[in-house]
Amino acid sequence: MKTVAVSNQKGGTGKTCIGLHLAMYLAEAGHSVLFVDIDPQANASKTLAPHSSQEVSSSLFAAEPIEVKKNGGITLISADAKMADMERANPQVVGHFRKNINSLSGAFDFCVIDTPPSLGLRMTSALVAADYVLSPIELEEYSIDGIKMMLQTIFGVKQKYNPKLEFLGMLPNRFNSRSERQKATFSELVKNYSELLVPAKIGFRSSIPEALASGVPVWSLKKTAAKEAGREFKAAFKIVFDRVGGVSDE
Repeated sequence: MKTVAVSNQKGGTGKTCIGLHLAMYLAEAGHSVLFVDIDPQANASKTLAPHSSQEVSSSLFAAEPIEVKKNGGITLISADAKMADMERANPQVVGHFRKNINSLSGAFDFCVIDTPPSLGLRMTSALVAADYVLSPIELEEYSIDGIKMMLQTIFGVKQKYNPKLEFLGMLPNRFNSRSERQKATFSELVKNYSELLVPAKIGFRSSIPEALASGVPVWSLKKTAAKEAGREFKAAFKIVFDRVGGVSDE
């Protein structure tokens, strides 16, 4: 099982949207996907509710082993109320989380972890358990400042706790093609951080939240704008998984 944490220490970058479409993309390619929601807002859990397993995400932080029954292409371990209190838990829960994720590795091809938008035990647990991390960003000044802190966190975890962790890159999201400022920011990122950037952009379109509210990927909608958004997602994910080693259709 390849585990991808979708993380950014700044909120509002659309990481849940990216994580959900990533899981749906993998499932449509014929892979079994475990989606773990450790964001107490539980937005991903609402979208994937029909795919819920019998386990909830707080159980992943417990010492007791868990069992998860597959539920079609995507199996959800949903966020529960205890997630809000997890930051006050004993730091040893980080090891419990990694152990429980590893115990499920034989049952699934991929695991996607949606993390909260702040550094703490939950995000640290995801990074310690993951093989890869993908960081959605907005092309705004505050978001760029946030990704610098996120990179420090990622490489700190890699150095101290998880040497196998690989950074897949910053994925520009909610891009406004009419904004000269955002286009200039993207050009600046390409110039200064090309090796840390996914060279693709996901545009800002109302069809994306509309699709997720219906529990489907945006490319399944028949609207022209939705199909264009779908092409952007798939192009970005192809780049991402070329870095992982490829994702074959089955």
